[in-house]
Amino acid sequence: MGLTGVVVLKARYNPYIPNSLESLKIRYFNYDSDNPPILTRKSLIERKSAFGVLRDNKTNAAWEEELLSFLSALPMQVFTIVKDKKEHFDRYADASWNPYDYSLKVLLNRIRGWLKLRKATADIMPESRGTTEDNQLLASYISLRTEDSVYATAAECKAVFPNERLLFKRKDQNIAGLQIADLIAAEQKLLTVQEKGRPLPRNIGEFGEKVNKAIEGKVNQYGRYLLE
Repeated sequence: MGLTGVVVLKARYNPYIPNSLESLKIRYFNYDSDNPPILTRKSLIERKSAFGVLRDNKTNAAWEEELLSFLSALPMQVFTIVKDKKEHFDRYADASWNPYDYSLKVLLNRIRGWLKLRKATADIMPESRGTTEDNQLLASYISLRTEDSVYATAAECKAVFPNERLLFKRKDQNIAGLQIADLIAAEQKLLTVQEKGRPLPRNIGEFGEKVNKAIEGKVNQYGRYLLE
């Protein structure tokens, strides 16, 4: 499993990034402002509905070039945590931690360290995946802000993440940040595994390599981490 977080200063996010992403979609896809196409890695691979235009090789090549330019220009920082759930359970058995809870805390603590150096704070906006999953993430976040850990004290986490709640958003709400994270998460996950010399579930692929190349300057030495 993998978690990817994208960090952008609010002043640099609104309105530039949402407007730029919508403008890009308008140029290529049948666009209904009441029901805009939602960018996900899966939708671009399947090429159904509005994304059917990408079956044309010329259109797809132009789209990919513009999308890569868009990603390359984004003023963002990218963090990815990857965890082998089976290996973790085999190693720790009954003493194993909830993999999502553990991975989220590690991800947010790495983001916290980056923000602390810049004397900045952040709101966390995860994609809503259902009541049970959302409640699990919220419980993990509350724990991060109320319980000291080996990574940081609760007070340190509250200082960087002042909002008591997570700002859950659904996929169909057309949130630019969530779409960007979805587009890059799988490729960053594979690259994290590859860098550690572990077996890959699949090859990264030509376009995936280009995505990772486009954002490599936005991933610092703490930006990708494989949990052992």
